[in-house]
Amino acid sequence: MIWWLRAHAIFACAATVLLCFTIAPLLGSSALPVPSLFGGLSAGIPVPLVLPVFPACVLLYGLSRGLAEMDATAVRPMTTWSVSMLTAAGAAAALLGIAEAQLLDFPLGLAVARNTLGYLGVGLIVQRIAGDRHGTIAVAALPLICAFIGLGPGGRPYAWTWPLHTADSALAGVAALLLFVTGLMTATSRPRPS
Repeated sequence: MIWWLRAHAIFACAATVLLCFTIAPLLGSSALPVPSLFGGLSAGIPVPLVLPVFPACVLLYGLSRGLAEMDATAVRPMTTWSVSMLTAAGAAAALLGIAEAQLLDFPLGLAVARNTLGYLGVGLIVQRIAGDRHGTIAVAALPLICAFIGLGPGGRPYAWTWPLHTADSALAGVAALLLFVTGLMTATSRPRPS
């Protein structure tokens, strides 16, 4: 158990999730200036909507850090542990987002939690399709691509750009949750190395 925790950098993953939710309210009024191809000059995307890239990338790194051969030949069910780690991280993100929205009156806390789940889901899906290295690249590129081509006239995000929607957007919440659940299902169906 201790070996698995160290091999998958669980403590770094937990610290990054906590750090993201600690910094998000402090940078609530900051925006990342990204030009929009279709929306003209935009004011940028709020930094708290981009911050979940960091915990998602660290979680993906921790997940792929262990040797696949050792996980496949282990006596204990390593896939179950990995899925448990991802589920716990998702639950922690959701609880921290709700707590920030309620206790700190920071409505973007819900969007930070939503984006953490969505980015993690996208990364898991890409890792399954393209390999472990490409998941973190896809997660890092996603908010920038959404900001560049996902803003319409007046700076309003299109429906498919769920990371840029407001915190109360049901469409964005459902999309992020579906991506996270799909990512968890792909994480459980990893083929055993030969």
